[in-house]
Amino acid sequence: MACGRCGARKAGATVWVLSYGDGRTGGEYASKTDAEIADVRKGGGGTVRQVQK
Repeated sequence: MACGRCGARKAGATVWVLSYGDGRTGGEYASKTDAEIADVRKGGGGTVRQVQK
């Protein structure tokens, strides 16, 4: 969720983190679907988990 002015996420927001065990770069996404799509585009095999910021 963004504040509207700066685009920064609010504290306490839920994000989905994509990570890989083989050194590839993952990232943070606003939804699980976005993270899963990014994983497929990067070749698959990533782990998607939910994190409270």
